[in-house]
Amino acid sequence: MEINMTRSVLSLAALTLALCLSLPSAWAQGDSPFKGQTITVIAGSSPGGGTDSLARLLANHFGKHVPGNPRVVVTNMAGAAGLIAANHLYNRAPKDGTAIGTMATGLTFRTALKDSAIKFQLDKFTYLGQIASEGNFVYLRTETPFTSIDAIKKANKEGKKPKFGAQAKEHNSNVVPMAMEAILGIDVEVVYGYPGTAEILLDIERGALDGRAQSRGSLFATRSNWLEKNFIKVLCVTSPERDSRLKNVPTLEEISPKDKKPLLEAMYSVQGRTFAMPPGVPPDRAKILRDAFAAMFKDAEFQKEVDKLGWNDELIRGEQLNKKVEELIHNETAMGFFRRILQ
Repeated sequence: MEINMTRSVLSLAALTLALCLSLPSAWAQGDSPFKGQTITVIAGSSPGGGTDSLARLLANHFGKHVPGNPRVVVTNMAGAAGLIAANHLYNRAPKDGTAIGTMATGLTFRTALKDSAIKFQLDKFTYLGQIASEGNFVYLRTETPFTSIDAIKKANKEGKKPKFGAQAKEHNSNVVPMAMEAILGIDVEVVYGYPGTAEILLDIERGALDGRAQSRGSLFATRSNWLEKNFIKVLCVTSPERDSRLKNVPTLEEISPKDKKPLLEAMYSVQGRTFAMPPGVPPDRAKILRDAFAAMFKDAEFQKEVDKLGWNDELIRGEQLNKKVEELIHNETAMGFFRRILQ
């Protein structure tokens, strides 16, 4: 009796193992849960900016790496610097892996402020992965009197401030200038409430704004001609290293007092460009999509478009991102700094 039971248990275990091992080949043969499906990438901004550019980059290359070759489309859901899109993704989007959203860095700042408009827990999203690591270029129009930090300090003494544009108070385009105020002792004005990057850039071109803090990849993807024509002067970059394309532009750390380094570390922690899915996506489906996301980085066509657009691609898998986000929101040094500059 015991021998028969042992044989039955072993047979069942062998059958289970065989089924598990057969799943990848079954998906390859067209039995993937994503076969015939459409995956929607929700870009939390208006068309024409960096967030939109990355969403379309994903849509162009992701589907062919997902077993079943689903169709991938982009929909724009602008508003509150990505908050409306994040609330929708968390609470209303399907939890079967067919909805993916861009995750704005401003969501971390809103979490620090305990914003009542947040309808989600940042660490409970099912993260797909990080597609790029992006510091910000801080730049002003060349024709303004604000073309260096010293020039800004001199203008401040005369009662003048450079005027920057931003999507929202909690968006990097506002947080970076506010952080520079705290770190460098300068005064700036930030006008926020723009739907997206495209509208800010238009006002810079028209002279209604003096400049902006804009992610490195976004600037090269949207307005590289400004650099070529010397329309703007880039004052610094907020990444730990200089950008190889603008080697003469110093990092913010290089021009900051040494005792401000902990504040710079807080800024570095929120510079990734990430995608996420709603909470509750089945683990097997999440793994399929995370594996496909990682495989996309080895795709020569993907890399070619990344280089063309000017993004700094850097893969971090979704499993790692969930851990990083959880650690960040419990890092009181970082969260306390964000509260101080935004309240």
